[in-house]
Amino acid sequence: MTQKLESIRKKWEASGRQFPKQGKVTPTSRDPYLGHLEEENILTFLKGNGAVLDLGCGDASHTVEYAKRVARIVGIDIANSLIEIARKRVISAGVNNIDFIIGSVLNIKKLFGADKFDFVISQRCLINLPEWRYQKEVILQVHSLLEADGLFILTEGFQDELDRLNEIREKIGLAEIEVVSYNKNLRRKDFEAFVSKYFNIVEVRHYGAYLFMSRVLHPLVVLPDAPKHDARLNEAAMEISRLVPMPDLEKYSYNLFYVLKKL
Repeated sequence: MTQKLESIRKKWEASGRQFPKQGKVTPTSRDPYLGHLEEENILTFLKGNGAVLDLGCGDASHTVEYAKRVARIVGIDIANSLIEIARKRVISAGVNNIDFIIGSVLNIKKLFGADKFDFVISQRCLINLPEWRYQKEVILQVHSLLEADGLFILTEGFQDELDRLNEIREKIGLAEIEVVSYNKNLRRKDFEAFVSKYFNIVEVRHYGAYLFMSRVLHPLVVLPDAPKHDARLNEAAMEISRLVPMPDLEKYSYNLFYVLKKL
C-alpha cells in the first residue's frame, strides 16, 4: 500500500473515532440531503433477491436502507472504526442480512474470490482512491465480481463539473470549493471511455439543481456566516430538486449517478 493510500485509511479511521455518531450528519455522509438523493437513486435499481456488495460502506447509514430491498448485502470498508459504528447501526435497525468486512476495495477480487454479486454500489468510494489507475483497477475487479448482466451502481465526484461550479462561485465572490486531500475526482470523458469497454451505460442522473442551490444560493443567503450541510435551506433545495430536475444545471453537478450493466 502506498503512503497516500495509508494516509487516506488513517483519515477515515480517525473520522470514525472522532465524529459524532448521532444526528443527520454522519462520518461518511457529511451532506445528509445529498446523501438522501443518492440513496433514492440507488434504491430505484435495487430489487429482487439479489446479492449486493457495498464498497466503502462506512458507518452503514445508507447500507441499512439498501438491505431492506435485497436478499443479502456485504459492506466493505478500510476503517475499523467505521465498521464498529456500522455494526451498532445494523443492530439498532433490526436488519439481519448484512455482513461487514474490513479491507481495501483494491483487494475485493482476492477477498471474495468466486463469490458473485448482482449489484455493486460505490457511493463516493472511488474518489477516495488517490489515482486514476487505482480507480480503474477497482472498476475491473467489480466487473469480475458481477453476475452476468449485473449492475455497477455509482454516485461519484467529477472534476470538470466542479470546475464549472467554481467559475460561477468566483464570479459572485464566493471562495473556490477545494477538493479535499483524500479525494480524487473523476474526469467524465475518461471515465465513460474506460467503463464503456466493460459495461453498458444504462442511465446517468445528476444532482445539478441541488448542488447549485446548496453550493451557490445557500452560501449567498447566509453570508457572512458559513453554510451548514444540514441546514433547512439545503433540505428545501433537496425537495425542490426532486420536483424540478433543471437539466441545464447538469453541467454543474460535480456528483453524478451512473448505472452500468456488465457486458
